[in-house]
Amino acid sequence: MTGVNEDFYQPQTQPGDIIEVKDEETGEMVKHIIYLDEFGNGTKTRPLTEDELKDLDNV
Repeated sequence: MTGVNEDFYQPQTQPGDIIEVKDEETGEMVKHIIYLDEFGNGTKTRPLTEDELKDLDNV
């Protein structure tokens, strides 16, 4: 799963928050991070990179 999907945005979250969403291709839950869009709103998400996932496991 690549790219950005605004459909996963959840209210009461802030940029940098990690949320789990269902990958439509595999049916598995994957972790996404919320980030700021071009207008400064935290309304977009993207899948975490392998390095970010490793960092989460080390915390």
